[in-house]
Amino acid sequence: MAASNHRPRISLQFNDFDFRHRKVLEILRARPRNMTDMVVNAILHFISCPDAEQEYNKESMKKIIREVILEMQAEGSLGVCSPSSEPDEPAADPDLSDMMAAFRNQA
Repeated sequence: MAASNHRPRISLQFNDFDFRHRKVLEILRARPRNMTDMVVNAILHFISCPDAEQEYNKESMKKIIREVILEMQAEGSLGVCSPSSEPDEPAADPDLSDMMAAFRNQA
């Protein structure tokens, strides 16, 4: 019997509940002809760039949340609130918990 040149295919399954997955799927669908190149480039970048893995770590997410809240407050779409004195507020990051109180006070 002759050896087969058939190589197994790889399928990717995207999670509809993960915003990152939905965004990547949207990007891939917009560029159907070069999907493979995009995936290859993304994986090679992720492996070779030491900061890529930390892009969505807890500290970077806190920084992004702070920036969004400050922008919303500056444009007036989110009220400014004073530091809360609620006892059930997490003490680990008082700056962020004070900012998040502005959302609770929106109602």
